[in-house]
Amino acid sequence: MAVASTLGGLAEAAFLVVVTRLALAVTADEDQAAIMMDRTTSVGTGLWVAAGLVVLRFVLAWVANRIAADMSVRVASDLRQQLASAFLGASWDRQQRDRVGRLQELMTAYATSGSQVVASFASALTSAFSLLAMLALAIAVSPVGALVVIGAVAVLGMALRPVRARLQRRSEETAATGMEFATGLGEMANLGLELQVFGVQHEVEARMRGLIADNGERSRGLTSLRGLVPHLYTTLAFAALIGALAMASWSDTANIASLGAVMLVMLRSLAYGQQLQVSWAAVTTAGPYVNELEDEIRGYREAAVVDDGVPLEQLGELEFRGVAFEYTPGTPVLEGVDFAIRPGEVVGIIGPSGSGKTTLVQLLLGLRSPTIGSVLANGQPVQAYRRADWVRHVTFVPQQPRLIRGSIADNIRFMRPGVTDEAVERAARLAHLHDDVVAMPGGYDREVGEAGGNLSGGQQQRVCIARALVEDPQLLVLDEPTSSLDGRSEVVVRETLAELGERMTVVIIAHRMSTLDICDRLMVVQDGRVVAFDAPERLRADSEFYREVTGAMAP
Repeated sequence: MAVASTLGGLAEAAFLVVVTRLALAVTADEDQAAIMMDRTTSVGTGLWVAAGLVVLRFVLAWVANRIAADMSVRVASDLRQQLASAFLGASWDRQQRDRVGRLQELMTAYATSGSQVVASFASALTSAFSLLAMLALAIAVSPVGALVVIGAVAVLGMALRPVRARLQRRSEETAATGMEFATGLGEMANLGLELQVFGVQHEVEARMRGLIADNGERSRGLTSLRGLVPHLYTTLAFAALIGALAMASWSDTANIASLGAVMLVMLRSLAYGQQLQVSWAAVTTAGPYVNELEDEIRGYREAAVVDDGVPLEQLGELEFRGVAFEYTPGTPVLEGVDFAIRPGEVVGIIGPSGSGKTTLVQLLLGLRSPTIGSVLANGQPVQAYRRADWVRHVTFVPQQPRLIRGSIADNIRFMRPGVTDEAVERAARLAHLHDDVVAMPGGYDREVGEAGGNLSGGQQQRVCIARALVEDPQLLVLDEPTSSLDGRSEVVVRETLAELGERMTVVIIAHRMSTLDICDRLMVVQDGRVVAFDAPERLRADSEFYREVTGAMAP
């Protein structure tokens, strides 16, 4: 790109010199013109030379522009790929720190800013090399005028440094308010149902209006300052042009042909200088976005999950040994947790809201590491095992089913190309879903619809259970799989879970007490501690919380 820009600048400068001298020859009614370096040729030949220079400049400009466009697109794509790879490779704990909408804003606006940085830098590079080429030719034609232009460009660059520094500060402020607006918008979109139910649309609108106004004010100041740069440069450049003309007029070496050519080259050079300043201002403006994006990518990579553990062939006993966990240092969510789960058990976890059940399950799944103590499988810390083996043996069904676009089979397979159609059907049978699927038009190829709209709530839940079972796991963890189901669907899911207990270890976070009758043992979690872990009939005698939630009487 630099070579094409330099040659293009030389071609443009040569064209300006040739066309100026041709114009003077035509005005003087002369047949010959000294077009370059005192080389004389006919006016007709000179016109062909000028036309050739125009074509050459266009071709070189097209080459430079094509390279710049390719660079810009590749950088934006590369940034997005890096961000996606870094985010997906980061730990669950690191992923959960981001506010709703932040990743989307980074992937769109911030990555686009990276493309803008490259495009602006390419434009600046093109302008700089074109400017240097034109100045080199101008020196050969009129050293005095060319040196004045060189000095003017240097002085103008220094004079605009404070403006560029202020641009960078404004850009950083605008980036911060833009991110606040994006995260606020993401939160509003995710809370659509709650906004309608609680009737707080006006309050949310007022909050969004404030974010929009703040972002608009910052953007207005940034845009205004960016728009000022070319006008400020033009004013100073015209002053430099007047100075160059005055010096040329005082010089005894100037003649009308050389002076005219140099004036055109100077005007074009200053235009390239202006473009250089504008492009650099754009780089300065977009720079903070790219810096923020690179910081985020670096943060995700530093929290990457390293998959270099020992192989896991069989999942045996699971044990929590002296486990404590804190999201915020000094504020324990779990503490002093000790228990063991035997292979093939069906365990229910109950407790009041906020007691630490979800955190306990995330530790059990290996999504988080304990602050104190160890989570063990087969006597080894969970983090010691190869991640690919662990996720094949340990699986999870969330409380709310989450389906992806595609067919029922696609949702059971869930982007795992190694899962066969036979495995999909086997998992559907285990989840008591197969009969429903074959009765539907299209069977396993039936599209689930937007947000699973082509399936009932119970069918969606059983699709998620089948998804969890398709690779024959040895530990199945469920977050109350029956809480949002009707009576018939609940019965089917409970039957499924009871049968699964004969094939694998099952852990259920229980909010609906009707789930508990299939459990071998129940764990009672209160205030971040496991206060009881025993068979239901024993808890009836020993656990006040169990008797309270089930309505059981102490014997």
